[in-house]
Amino acid sequence: MTTRSEVGAVSPLWLRLLHAAVFLAMAAGVIYVAVPEWRHIARVLAQSFHVGPPPRWTLLAGSLLAVVSGLRLVWGLVRARSVPLWVSATVLLSVVGAVGAGDGRLLKETRSEEVVNLSLLRVARRVHLSMVQELQSHGEAPTDEASWRKALEVAGPNHQQVRTREFRPVPVQMVWLESEEARPSPLIPGALWVHVTPDGIGFSIRLVGLREGEPVLLRDDRDRELVLRGLYNPDLPPPTKPDASPIEQLSPSPTP
Repeated sequence: MTTRSEVGAVSPLWLRLLHAAVFLAMAAGVIYVAVPEWRHIARVLAQSFHVGPPPRWTLLAGSLLAVVSGLRLVWGLVRARSVPLWVSATVLLSVVGAVGAGDGRLLKETRSEEVVNLSLLRVARRVHLSMVQELQSHGEAPTDEASWRKALEVAGPNHQQVRTREFRPVPVQMVWLESEEARPSPLIPGALWVHVTPDGIGFSIRLVGLREGEPVLLRDDRDRELVLRGLYNPDLPPPTKPDASPIEQLSPSPTP
C-alpha cells in the first residue's frame, strides 16, 4: 500500500519512460486532432461571418486537458519522479472528449466558403428557373414580393450555413429592390437581391456570398457581377405541360 510520503517517489527509469511515452502519445494525438478547431476559432474571432457548424467544444476542452497533463508528465520526467494518478486520468479524459466530438473529416467541406457560395447559387438558380417558367407561361413574372418569397421557400432547403461571430445562423433571405441600380447596405451574406420590372416582363437576381469572412456580391469566372436575368420572349412557345407554379404549391387549396 502506497503511503502519503511515497507520493512523488522515484520509480524505475524504464517504467517512467514507458508511462510517459504512452500517455504523451495520447495527449499529442488529441492536440493534433484539435488544431483545426482552434484555427476555426481564430477565423471566427477575426471575421464578421463564418460558415459551417460551431466548433466541437468537447474536443477543444479535451485538448486543453491534454496540454495540462502533458506538461505535468514532462515535469515529472525532468524531476525523475512518478506523476500523480490524476495526470493519467486527465489524459484519458481528454481522449474521451476527442472521441466524443466525432469525426471531423467532413467539416473541411462544410466550412468552405466556396461550397456555401455554390449552394446559394443553386438555390438562386431554382428560383430563377421557376420564375422564367412563370414568365413564359403567363407573359409576366409576379411583381409582388410575397410571391418571390414563396418561390424561395420552395427552392430551399435553407441550411443556414452562414453564422455570425456570435454563432447566430444567418438564413438565406430575399431583398426586394425598387430599382436594379439599388445597393442595399449593409451587405448580408445569403441574400438574393431581386428586382422585377413594373410590367413583369423582366427580372434580375443578384447574390451576396462570402469572401474571407466578408459579404460580397458574387462574380462570375470573368470577374463580372453575377446576375441571373429573366426576360419574356414571345417567340418562345409556352410550356406544354408546365409544372405546378412555385406560388401555387404554397397557396392554400380552396375550400369547397
